[in-house]
Amino acid sequence: MAAEHQRTVGAVMDGLVDLASMGIDPKDGSLYEDPSPMRLRTYEDEHLMVWYQTIPHRSRVYLKRVNL
Repeated sequence: MAAEHQRTVGAVMDGLVDLASMGIDPKDGSLYEDPSPMRLRTYEDEHLMVWYQTIPHRSRVYLKRVNL
């Protein structure tokens, strides 16, 4: 992956981690009210799509796949 794409993915993941630390999903709102908090989620913008998983009890966000 080109360095420019790595920086973009890194910035998106930083934002997703910040939101997850506050219990927020960018699409669905509160992670605390989600019946399946560890489901595979997607985030997309005009440049990329990422699939990720939030693991609340481990305070982690795992990147599963990136499409540019």
